[in-house]
Amino acid sequence: MSSSLLGVRERRYAVSPEAFTAEMAEGFGLTGDFTFTDMVARAAARYPDTVAMVHMGRQVTYADMMRRIQAARVMMVDRHGVKPGDRVELLIDNSDHYAIWYFAILAAGAVAVPINPKLVPRELAFMVQDSAPVLFVHESRFDDLIDQSLDLAGLRPPRLVVDRDPPPPAAGDWEPTSGIDVHAPCAVYYTSGTTGTPKGVLHSHHSLLACALQSPETWEYPGPEMRLLACTPMFHIASHVFFLVTLTLGATLVIDSYQTERTMRQIADHGIEAFFAVPSQLLMMEQHPLKDDMDFSHVKSIGFGAAPMAMDRLQAVQDMFPNAGLVHCMGQTESSGLIVALSSEEAFAHIGSVGLAVPGCELRVVDSNDAEVPHGTVGELVSRGPQNMIGYLNREEATAETLRGGWLHTGDLGYRDDDGYLFLVDRAKDMIIRGGENIYSTEVEDVIYMMPGVSLCAVIGVPDKLFGEEVAAFILPKPGKTLGIEEVQAHCRANMASYKSPRLVTFVEDFAMTATGKIQKGELRKLMVG
Repeated sequence: MSSSLLGVRERRYAVSPEAFTAEMAEGFGLTGDFTFTDMVARAAARYPDTVAMVHMGRQVTYADMMRRIQAARVMMVDRHGVKPGDRVELLIDNSDHYAIWYFAILAAGAVAVPINPKLVPRELAFMVQDSAPVLFVHESRFDDLIDQSLDLAGLRPPRLVVDRDPPPPAAGDWEPTSGIDVHAPCAVYYTSGTTGTPKGVLHSHHSLLACALQSPETWEYPGPEMRLLACTPMFHIASHVFFLVTLTLGATLVIDSYQTERTMRQIADHGIEAFFAVPSQLLMMEQHPLKDDMDFSHVKSIGFGAAPMAMDRLQAVQDMFPNAGLVHCMGQTESSGLIVALSSEEAFAHIGSVGLAVPGCELRVVDSNDAEVPHGTVGELVSRGPQNMIGYLNREEATAETLRGGWLHTGDLGYRDDDGYLFLVDRAKDMIIRGGENIYSTEVEDVIYMMPGVSLCAVIGVPDKLFGEEVAAFILPKPGKTLGIEEVQAHCRANMASYKSPRLVTFVEDFAMTATGKIQKGELRKLMVG
């Protein structure tokens, strides 16, 4: 494996999990006392005067970034008593500030718990109770959300308000970490479970570092001199796949939040060479009337995932970015965001497939007894690799079930063709993917059932040209009760993130049921198609 991991196309899928793990230790020194932040510090030592991050006109060099990380680490440890293994909640929107505090938490040996800014108090309160943080690091604009969440949780961890001005570099130069094992927990990323209750996915420095080594080759990054745009949420595990890895290479990360026209101007004006977007964002850019007035010829790599894209729409995106390779990847929070990838060379020849295993990852398609099925036969996708999670926080049974036999059981159903390319056909966990956001139907159903007038309900995903899928709710009201569409939607928005709220609400007089009393969601999908 090349030490740069850039442009090594001939070995793209040839490295086993064992060989990859050995290379991490022997070839890159990712063993013993070593953190993800130490990997960033290596790049900073090599490129101290290179601009590491750009945000809202502010530029931070690698040397200055490390001084600020050091200052934030000292602030948490000395002033707030944060110790290795402590969990620290992090609620900061996309900015250079987010990266500084995230890396500081990891450098302190603590466990970062990134929070989705779109959550409502009820959702955040659950995460606070589950993770039991010793400190809450956040921007002041989230004061009300946190106040309400902590009231519901019945907990009062200390709070450190850190707005957009980076911490003063009063702590001196960066000091390497010590006494923090590379296999120690370093982050908890919450993802919804099949019951609708969020699960805290626990990752180690080692699993996230593995992903950082897998990503550049997988995403076909042009090289350490590139400028990469971060416009999707940084609190998400995908940040490790696309954005934070940039800072281990000595490249420049331009940080913003997605807004169609503004993002297009960022790409054009900043000479962006690589970026990631979910398909709906790419389609909104491609359909924007100003697209022909901007120069995108410098873009060399575009990653997309979280939802499929039709051939004609993929071609339209290619026409807009004529010199860019289009790379489609698939993964999940439990796998640090990476399992398989479809390279730009294969993007059109194998469209519909999610590709082949990424370097260091092994995959199988198995039946209900975990026996591998023949090519062409649908089964569950399972994977094995150093980027997989430690387990679920506070959920030993769920961890044992998901990681049984040493394989990550994804819950995704698919098959491999004779050439080994993976095709997904369904999601065993009834997950809806709307514009790249994962939504579990049972989570929405649980919120709808909070309404006193609801007798039965079922939530499914229905096709949508822009977002891939939309949330559709079918509701059987209780006898004598009347519900309105807007009433249901307002209730959902008040009790969960707005993107999960059903855009389509249908009231029914009855449901088709199975012999065991379960609602037949397949019949509802047929109804929507019909």
